[in-house]
This record gives sequence, C-alpha cells and structure tokens, in this order.
Amino acid sequence: MKAFSLPVAGFICATFLQGTSSAAASPSTLTVPMLEQNGSGESGTVTLTQQGRDIKVVISLKGAPATTPQPAHIHEGACANIKGVVYPLSNVVNGQSTTIVKNATIGSLLKGPQAINVHDSAANLGKYVACADIKTN
Repeated sequence: MKAFSLPVAGFICATFLQGTSSAAASPSTLTVPMLEQNGSGESGTVTLTQQGRDIKVVISLKGAPATTPQPAHIHEGACANIKGVVYPLSNVVNGQSTTIVKNATIGSLLKGPQAINVHDSAANLGKYVACADIKTN
C-alpha cells in the first residue's frame, strides 16, 4: 500500500501545483482605460495582447485629431508620475495606433508601475492628451 500511496500523492501534488501556477499566470489580453488629460477631450482604451514573445498594443481614442500624428509611449511610472520611456509606440493617427513590442510580456509590464501616454503632437511633446495605467482591474 505504501508503494501505491507515494505515486498517488505525487500526482495530486503535481496537479495542485500546476493549477496554482496557471492561476497566477499573466493575462493573455489586458484592456485598460485611457483617460483624458489636460482638457484634450481624448479618451478610449489600450488593449495589450500577448503574441508569443511579443505584445501587440492597440490604442483606440475618441476625440483625437484626424490629421495630426500623436506620439505614444510606454513609460515607467503611473500616469500621475510619468518617468522615462520604456518602449516607443506607433503614432496615434485619427485615434488609432497598433504596435508590436518585441521581447516583452504583459506580466513584465504589470510588475510596473508603467503607463501608456499619448502626446499632443511631435511639436508639443510636453502636453499629454491621454494616459492609461497598466494594471489589472
């Protein structure tokens, strides 16, 4: 009976640990609200999708200008205290931007604090028009 109990106990333990690790795993998709800043009238969402070793970042803003490209970045810090750029993103044009961030994971961004912000324009980088803190709800 003892010879049988050890393999069964090992199986139960391995099954429990496997279930625990998947519960603590990073999400494969994360959508966070992008909030208006500085009276811009621009707000929307950012959706992060893990694609293998990369993250697809999709910014969707309402109220954005139709023709002015707006620089966007992932920064260290939260929206209330933005710090240095971690990853540059494609400019937001007509309220839309899609970027593939190479060799990054949603889990690494969630260790943060990190935030995604959008600038008014390349000529006015000091004015942020929208920002999203990267965190789970």
